[in-house]
Amino acid sequence: MLVRYGCDVTLMDSTYNTTLYGLPLLVLSVPTNAGYFVVATLLLIDETTSSIQKAIQLVCDWCPEWKPKYIMSDYATSQISAVEAVFPGN
Repeated sequence: MLVRYGCDVTLMDSTYNTTLYGLPLLVLSVPTNAGYFVVATLLLIDETTSSIQKAIQLVCDWCPEWKPKYIMSDYATSQISAVEAVFPGN
């Protein structure tokens, strides 16, 4: 699903203080022909650029064909910096 639908646009959404536990949760979703589909759930220890970057890189390692043209995220500098580090030049 990530390769088929996520190479154009991938959405990255995070839960801010909405879970019972203090762990940040990021979700990668792709728009499909039948709506949006969650392709990865990233449970992090913190919301630093380094943690987010490692999680995105892990998804890339699992699915090396995934090369999104665009990633839509919240306006969070840690998320933006992590995406720019994993996908330089995009």
